[in-house]
Amino acid sequence: MKFSCNPDALSDALNIVSKAIPNKPTIPILEGIKLVAQGSTLILSATDMEMFIEKKINADILLEGELVVSGRIFTEFIRKLSDLDSITIEKFAENLNIYYGDNETAIQCLNEDTYPEIRQIDDDSYFMIKEGVLKETIERAIFCVAVEDSRPILKGCLLEIKDNVLTAVALDGYRLAVAKCGVTEQKGDIKIIVPGKHLNEIAKVLGESEEIFKVNIQKNNIMFDLGHTRITARLMEGEFLQYEKIIPVTNQTSIVIHKEEMERGLGRASLIARDMKNNYSKLSISNDMIIIKSNSEVGNFRENVACKQSGKDLEIAFNSRFLFDAFNRIKEDYIKIEFNGSSAPALITPLEGEKFKYIILPVRMIG
Repeated sequence: MKFSCNPDALSDALNIVSKAIPNKPTIPILEGIKLVAQGSTLILSATDMEMFIEKKINADILLEGELVVSGRIFTEFIRKLSDLDSITIEKFAENLNIYYGDNETAIQCLNEDTYPEIRQIDDDSYFMIKEGVLKETIERAIFCVAVEDSRPILKGCLLEIKDNVLTAVALDGYRLAVAKCGVTEQKGDIKIIVPGKHLNEIAKVLGESEEIFKVNIQKNNIMFDLGHTRITARLMEGEFLQYEKIIPVTNQTSIVIHKEEMERGLGRASLIARDMKNNYSKLSISNDMIIIKSNSEVGNFRENVACKQSGKDLEIAFNSRFLFDAFNRIKEDYIKIEFNGSSAPALITPLEGEKFKYIILPVRMIG
């Protein structure tokens, strides 16, 4: 095998596929990245047996072939050649040789015969969606996926599609995220659970383009086919929680706020409260005004934020990070927050539509 290519393009591709390399591989070959030179294309791939990423780039193929090389070493080395216009890579004996200028470096190859093949996914069920739309929808929900092992199913994100509407749901016991968007086409009703760690990496690979691509689902696998990039992930088994029962249907207090003004106030309050166990901020809602308070050994904080209030006055407290995580995913200028007392969860929604719903449990106020 021998080819020449742009090192920046190769480095970008390696950064994408290396997301599938396990931190502690149980099988040595999984440390590798596979390179296949064919026609005018270089195909790179990596897997941890649960997720498989394949990326194609243009290259000047001088001799077709394939090899597997240590992924982390190769990725880091190519990254350090970004100041060059072109490099040449050749398989020679048991080594991958890299030629750059008058220089040459050899990295030992791994046995490509033992490298696992990508799982082929038929279109038993599928949906078509704009790349940027899927990226935004995943990001609106994925931060609420649980990281603890006590309830394994919560480490996944539910993806459900009915009537050309995709709903993504994640919860960790303290908060719930529901994000919705339209798909351009679907085959069959779809209800699957994708591991949160894999969906998070997939979101990083997705761009913000208007390009429509296909997502196939077959048995316990899902494949995102972007043409130049294919990502396959194994789905989780089990039943997701009936999240609809968690969403409040009534409220005693409702406010409309300017999201950024509230976010800035909470940010200042969090600086004072960050050494406290729950880093909580107290909200006092009355007369179309929110008073944000936080206290700690560092000092005391109090700031007013205007709102449009309906219903009862209220005092309630939240972990500041939970509010920040939700606000960071909201692009709308104004949002609605509904409360049903100081001990019930709050519901955050847009003023119109159903792009997102966030439910956050309050913390018990001390003092």
